[in-house]
Amino acid sequence: MVSTVAFQAANTGSTPVRATTWRLQMKLSDYWGFGVALGFGLWWLVFPMSVVSFYTWFHKGRVKMPGTFGVRLAGVFWVLLVSIVMVITFARR
Repeated sequence: MVSTVAFQAANTGSTPVRATTWRLQMKLSDYWGFGVALGFGLWWLVFPMSVVSFYTWFHKGRVKMPGTFGVRLAGVFWVLLVSIVMVITFARR
């Protein structure tokens, strides 16, 4: 990624004062967000019957929920997705 300062310096022949680069800096709220997202997936993974009962109550029984295997599988995929996003984000630091 070429910064605009370096681009202007290359076109004018002068040396740039400081070429800025974009760096990702994680804040405490980012860590909390990843923790909450992982907790949501772990809830699906570890306590699938409470997920089924919560969503059955939430939808007043109108939606047929999958069995515990389906809920656990969705939890595994969710934890995997959040973990991949977290690793990619930390790799950019």
